[in-house]
Amino acid sequence: MEDPILEYQVLDAIHENGGQVTQRHISEKVGRSVASVNFALRLLVVKGLIKISGASPRKLHYHLTPSGILQKTVLAYNFLKRQSALYEEVRRDLLEKLEGLAEEGVKSASVYGWNPFTEAGILYLISQGIQVLAIYAEDPNDVPYCNRIPALNIADFKADCDVLIVLEPLPEDREQQIRSRIIACVPMA
Repeated sequence: MEDPILEYQVLDAIHENGGQVTQRHISEKVGRSVASVNFALRLLVVKGLIKISGASPRKLHYHLTPSGILQKTVLAYNFLKRQSALYEEVRRDLLEKLEGLAEEGVKSASVYGWNPFTEAGILYLISQGIQVLAIYAEDPNDVPYCNRIPALNIADFKADCDVLIVLEPLPEDREQQIRSRIIACVPMA
């Protein structure tokens, strides 16, 4: 099958439902047409990754073979490996963009946006002797934890920092107001 994501999703749907799943259910779960799922199932049978049993077309049961279980694991591993490499590349890019701030004399920063890279960015800033004054977000409750750095609504932005590090797109209604006060911007999107 040329679509490893569809292959994984079909194998996963069969596995998590113990074979008690219809093509329509798989179609709804993976967001593909019933015809696409039917074609994928036929290819998986030919590859020896699933077996089909049942007396009538409406009462078919799908079962992963040992090869199917192994293939599902391999597909998941390969996906995570690619995602990990992408994560590392983006993280390195962010840290490179933040690298020169201390040399430029930046003493304090605030951060806008919480995503998987925010924590790495904050830790890097602190390690460079830059004080992080606040983490701004559309909804401060979306910031999972902040022990010593206050999480504030972007509507309450104060220009009391040397730079505002922007890690996700600013809200359109705030962009003009805030953008005039942004000294450094590290867009992640």
